[in-house]
Amino acid sequence: MGILFVFTCSIAYKVLIRKKQRLNRVFSGFFISLSIGLLLNMIYAAMTDRITILIFNFLTNFFLFVGPVFLLIVNMLILESPLIYSVKKQNRYIIYYGILLFAGMLILVLLGEIFDSPSEPFLGVKIIEVENQLVPKWGPIFFIYVVSIMTIFTLIPINYTNFKIYSRFETKALKRKWFFYLFGFLGLTVILYLGSILNLLDAKIHADVRSIISVLIGSVIIWGSMMYYGIGTELKK
Repeated sequence: MGILFVFTCSIAYKVLIRKKQRLNRVFSGFFISLSIGLLLNMIYAAMTDRITILIFNFLTNFFLFVGPVFLLIVNMLILESPLIYSVKKQNRYIIYYGILLFAGMLILVLLGEIFDSPSEPFLGVKIIEVENQLVPKWGPIFFIYVVSIMTIFTLIPINYTNFKIYSRFETKALKRKWFFYLFGFLGLTVILYLGSILNLLDAKIHADVRSIISVLIGSVIIWGSMMYYGIGTELKK
């Protein structure tokens, strides 16, 4: 996690120090959001109080899953230009998505604290002990909600606009760069889904798939680098 945190921070910094354009600021927002989520994850990894871990895990999940909305805004800025896609429209979508994600997750976690069993969550998230380590376990309702909100409001629109932008580029150089971005995003999307599924499944299987998880975590650097190569520098239509 430490390596990933440094990587996402470095990408965000590289994007921000380029020309102070709105596109760059929004694109960096994706990596900043991931950085915050990774930092919170590292902080609660050494904690032993279940309530504190639950709070930090909630915030970790929020920042990791709110990140893709910035990529959707990037695509809209490229498709419609910053003049047409106003800051007001941009901020409204980010805020509405953030509220929908945060409020829904919070309600389910609170309901889970009231109605769920200590070891088998159905509505929310429970912190259970596995091999002397406290780990989060998602209930199926929490999983369905988070994945559905992320898929409907960010991932599907992002993939749609990704291919729409690709078809609009006329030069092979731009198409090639955008293909790297598109492929990198698809890689990160797979990891988001797999991470969600692992949180849903019995936490005891984590011991059996640690090697796979390590490979997946390491591959984030590959996918993120491809995205940075694709639009880390200014793209012109």
